[in-house]
Amino acid sequence: MKKPKKINFFAIGKKVISNEIDALQEVSSGISKNEFNNVCNFLLETKGNLIFLGIGKSGKVSEKISATLSSLGKPSFYINAAEASHGDLGAITKKDSLIIFSYSGETEELVDLLPNLKQKKVNICSVTGNKKSSIALSSKAHISLNLKKEADMLNLAPTSSTTAMMMIGDAISVAITNYEGLKRSDFGANHPGGSLGKSFIKVREIMIKEKDLPFIDGNISIIDAMEKISKKGFGLGLIKIKGIVKGIFTDGDLRRMINNRIDLTSTPIKEVMTKNFKFVKDVDLVLDVSRIMEDQKIYSLIVKNSNKKITGLIRMHEILSAKII
Repeated sequence: MKKPKKINFFAIGKKVISNEIDALQEVSSGISKNEFNNVCNFLLETKGNLIFLGIGKSGKVSEKISATLSSLGKPSFYINAAEASHGDLGAITKKDSLIIFSYSGETEELVDLLPNLKQKKVNICSVTGNKKSSIALSSKAHISLNLKKEADMLNLAPTSSTTAMMMIGDAISVAITNYEGLKRSDFGANHPGGSLGKSFIKVREIMIKEKDLPFIDGNISIIDAMEKISKKGFGLGLIKIKGIVKGIFTDGDLRRMINNRIDLTSTPIKEVMTKNFKFVKDVDLVLDVSRIMEDQKIYSLIVKNSNKKITGLIRMHEILSAKII
């Protein structure tokens, strides 16, 4: 039996990575400032939709960049060139901007659509590796990528070129959404699912509501107060004096009272409550609140709204149950 050929997979893999890093540096240093700015302005001036058109490996890049823009608050969608010639071209109007990624700039399925797009007066911008290609010459704005070679040994497979196009697409996406003032909250609204979405959940979405909290008259004894607190099972109570919350009392406070031999039956709860208790806002991100809890070793926090009115309670228990951390 013939012995299998020995091959150093790791060395080949490292070489590919090195080649792609070199390609990205090559593109970064060689990209034209004017070309990049022209493409960004072209997209920002679009009155209609941003539509990505592509096919093959470059089409996958286009599809990803379209999704990135949408997630950053700039709605866009992707059309496969093969489908475009069978009816999907009807979705494109002259108010829209068409973005094409094609390293050769001569991809047959894309070039064949250029006359129809011209007839529809659709504005095109493109990213190619050949500024004299059919697609580049048909574009109102264009970025030229100058790469010496692909990352594979035969210099044939779309590797460095697709990586470079992905990088340029990300750069364009971030640049134009930064210009339009993307907010953290906007990004969170576009990512309601998964771990990313959970990182944008606000305190008010998972907190225990005010109506469910134990409010306790400050004049009753510690032992009577603890009975009311234990019935609710939240580990603390809010102490009211003349109808206004003036402090809180927790299970931890009770342990300290016992250690200090305080008379639990005769001492009013208002005399031992914590007056300057910590609180968070209902609009704070739960992820940020969890870090405060961990740093300060406090696992229950009162919640207030913008008017400083108590609206609820958030505990580490709720955060863990929501699987935010």
